[in-house]
Amino acid sequence: MTTPAPSSQPASADIISRSFSMEGSARILEHQNKQAEIRGFTINCAEREPMGDNSAPSPLAYFASSILF
Repeated sequence: MTTPAPSSQPASADIISRSFSMEGSARILEHQNKQAEIRGFTINCAEREPMGDNSAPSPLAYFASSILF
């Protein structure tokens, strides 16, 4: 959800300003695995073999999926 940001300039139909913030935390685990906690969800990612163990989608897969949504 976004809300209009306060502005010191006069209101105009041509100017739209939005602000957004989100907090989360991330941990680096073994075998190139990572885990993030954000908004009550836990997200796991991993690299493919041989760097990682391919136990979760890669960071690039999450990024590509976010564009598709």
